[in-house]
Amino acid sequence: MLSADELITEISGKSGKNPDEIKKMIKDKQRELSDLVSEEGAAYIVGRELGVELIKDTKRELKVANIVPEMRNVDIVARIASIFEPREFNKNGKKGMVSSIILSDESGTIRLPLWNDEVSLIASNGLKQNDLIEVSGAWAKKDTYRDGVELRLGKRGRIKKLEDGPAPEPDLPHSEDYPVPPKEAKRMDISMLSPGLNAIVKGCLLQVYRKRPFFESCSQCGGRVEEKDGIFTCKEHGQVEPKYNLLLSGVIDDGTGNLRVVFFREQAEKLFGKPVEEVKAEFTEKGQDAFWDGFTGIGKELLVEGRIKSNELTKEMEILCNNVEEVNTREEIKRLLSEVGQ
Repeated sequence: MLSADELITEISGKSGKNPDEIKKMIKDKQRELSDLVSEEGAAYIVGRELGVELIKDTKRELKVANIVPEMRNVDIVARIASIFEPREFNKNGKKGMVSSIILSDESGTIRLPLWNDEVSLIASNGLKQNDLIEVSGAWAKKDTYRDGVELRLGKRGRIKKLEDGPAPEPDLPHSEDYPVPPKEAKRMDISMLSPGLNAIVKGCLLQVYRKRPFFESCSQCGGRVEEKDGIFTCKEHGQVEPKYNLLLSGVIDDGTGNLRVVFFREQAEKLFGKPVEEVKAEFTEKGQDAFWDGFTGIGKELLVEGRIKSNELTKEMEILCNNVEEVNTREEIKRLLSEVGQ
């Protein structure tokens, strides 16, 4: 994250305004938001208002713990913890085959099922337990059976065996049915967070990533769909009518620091204040710039609950939201009074 001085220099250079004028605007913005955002956070808001984009997407170098449902083009290096023998199945009168690889790194484990022709990749690459491999071009989906996340190769996914390196020492699963133990969420300042925690953060939404706010998934399994000439195809269910889901990502600030936050589905719907159908129609009608110019969520105080993950490339943290509410001032006062024993 850039320092306040670096942000001021960049805003000044791109907007043509004097640095002292930028500093005054930042101080005014902090007062406007009741000093709930840090100087850096206010600088991001000022930059946005002046048309200066300060937050840029960065390609991720993922660890297992960073992978969340609906991620696309996932590239990851991990070790094979287990390989399960292929098994045949019969679906709608058609025979198929499936196998599974459990991938592991120092941050955790994840299942990679291989379907039909993909099963042959195990033999063709000479894969075995404890091999180090690179999976590229994969995508992630919710593993509803195991209450976690799993990877899928799809048409673009690849597996490559790598030269051996030091082996991690995680607690490896011995079964495909490995659970993901829940962790209690605690109220914390952003400055106190670390990857792997479940936390509740109170912060101001200071900026959003101006991308398409919805994505398509299979209406039957919720998995990824491929689109070609207006026809959507699921690897497991063939041609399907897609289900549209909301996605919103941005940055919150609580005065102790900034944190990237990702809102999916119902949580994103709360911030847009309307269902996915209306958001999709509005985005299609107005176009990207006009749609986001009309977004009213900037500056709102939010209580965000979710799991903290780290971006290995930027070393910055993010929170995958599983619940968000606007701050209730009366309830906040009650909580503060209870903490001081009044």
